Amino acid sequence: MVFIKGGVVLLINSDEVERLVGKMDLGLIYIDDQYKIRMFNEKAKEIVGIKLNNIGSHSAGKLAQGDIVIIADNHVGGDDGDLTYLDLERINIMDDNIKQGDILLAVGVYNNYDIKPVYKYIRDNQLKDAFSLENHYLGNDIRACIDRGNKRIEIEVNSKKFSLQYFQTIGHIVIIDGLTGDIKFFQEKGYSIRKEEVATLLRGSSFLGKDDKSPSPSVKDFDFMQMFEDSEITKNLASYFKKESDILSNGLYYLNKRLVYCSFYVHSENAKKKGVYLVIKDGSELEDYLIDRNEILEQIEKKLRYGEVLHKEVPPDTFNLFAGNTPETTEVKYLAYKASQTKFNVILTGENGTGKSLLAREIHNSSKRADAPYVEVNCNSIAKSLFESELFGYVGGAFTGANPAGKMGYFEAANGGTIFLDEIGDLPLEIQVKLLYVFQNKTIYRVGSSNPIDIDFRMIVATNLDLEKEVEEGRFRQDLYYRINVFPIEIPPLRERKGDLYILINKLLKKFCLKYDVELKQFSGEALSKIMRYDWPGNVRELENILERAITLCSTNIIYPEHIKIKETRSNNTFKEMLAAEEKRIIKTCLTRNNNDKSKAIKELDISRSAFYEKINKYGIK
Repeated sequence: MVFIKGGVVLLINSDEVERLVGKMDLGLIYIDDQYKIRMFNEKAKEIVGIKLNNIGSHSAGKLAQGDIVIIADNHVGGDDGDLTYLDLERINIMDDNIKQGDILLAVGVYNNYDIKPVYKYIRDNQLKDAFSLENHYLGNDIRACIDRGNKRIEIEVNSKKFSLQYFQTIGHIVIIDGLTGDIKFFQEKGYSIRKEEVATLLRGSSFLGKDDKSPSPSVKDFDFMQMFEDSEITKNLASYFKKESDILSNGLYYLNKRLVYCSFYVHSENAKKKGVYLVIKDGSELEDYLIDRNEILEQIEKKLRYGEVLHKEVPPDTFNLFAGNTPETTEVKYLAYKASQTKFNVILTGENGTGKSLLAREIHNSSKRADAPYVEVNCNSIAKSLFESELFGYVGGAFTGANPAGKMGYFEAANGGTIFLDEIGDLPLEIQVKLLYVFQNKTIYRVGSSNPIDIDFRMIVATNLDLEKEVEEGRFRQDLYYRINVFPIEIPPLRERKGDLYILINKLLKKFCLKYDVELKQFSGEALSKIMRYDWPGNVRELENILERAITLCSTNIIYPEHIKIKETRSNNTFKEMLAAEEKRIIKTCLTRNNNDKSKAIKELDISRSAFYEKINKYGIK
């Protein structure tokens, strides 16, 4: 057998391949040129969910009349066997308002139309916090919860928990035997391969047993394309075997809705493609990052809830350039400081001009890499044809006009330090693929060279785009999004932290007066009032431009309203209106902090129930 990697040809037999890969605790799948699976080791079965964890057991069977069905689905019609409201009628949910994409929690009795179900659903774009349902149903204590923060779905029956982690969509189901009260079925990863999706079971299909004696199912000679259906891996393999492409790119892929890192190794004999080895590694380290990140976010929530001051944990000599002390800004600084003490990839989001590049540099300066290089790259300022050579560098003669001595790229320049990619949403898709490779392997290739260069870097990215929407519309790779979205920090717009304005303008005034070597100036009361009334759609960047112009125009040491060139008609709030806006913000923040529990919010705000409901109606708070 010929085993090829990176142009190096090795002679090795299949048993030796499986033994070596098994020792490295990696999954191994071999697909021949007819797409048949000829090898699928136990680790690979475990990674993609064919081999179960055996957290419990049940016999094989199918749904029967009178069984209690519990469903927790974070995207109706997604990874649930194309569930529809017609399927839900089998548990007596007669509600055609349940749409594709809804988040659904439901409990009902199978094929019994006299017993009322219990269910709730919500449109996906309305849900930010954990969504849960608790009910004592026909003698069973049942709880179902979808936790988007931790990417986890859990169904609990009489204190026994059945949890599934997810990255995209998942349909979770647990069945209670209507005759014995025992758990008849619970969902486990790999259910798509076993044809045990929610809708499939509701339509009467059988399910397999789960117990220690049940061997993991054999998949030898299965058709790989049918087993894993329409995935990016199957498309790549089809293109490769049909000779439409000679490239199989290592990277993050989905196999059976499980995120894996996959390396391809071609098997050929006499220059003919005979098959492909897939060596796979579980992508669950992303889940570990998310868990660590969420622990930090939970610390913030607890501190805010109990009135603790976040800025006490941020060393006084850090984040001084990111001016402000409102609760919103303090929380941003706290998150940024926590991020600086980790190795997480950080993504900064927010409107243009909020200070993302400034915060990125502050994170670097507060980290252990502070003395190492810091390289900032503005992605929307690079021509599409130059992205690869600018990011990764090139060797002499790589293309027409190339420097004969070659050139170091941004990543190589950041070796040992931090690279900040601003406006990462503007990266072309073909560069996103290469960036993902760099993330995974910490290795780059200069344009025109086949020699790998190992690099060590910390990545910070920023965008003003909604990357989730960009992923949905195919303009941004989902696997790359998961890589960069480990530790997100959102910087609120200036209009939502106007309490920082006074500190900001004094800091900027001093900066610009020194820059232009003029006498330090100050604002008149009217000029300051004009600034405070404005909404600042361009955020801090607009404020800087306005102040710089005012200093240039002002020939005395007092800046008056005439020197401030802004359109006051954009915002002309009265004191009463500003108080109302702040009151609305406080109520919304309190509700969010208490997971929309109105009783807890009323208690925390220390106001009467009638006054509370009067205000949420007045301000249109939902």
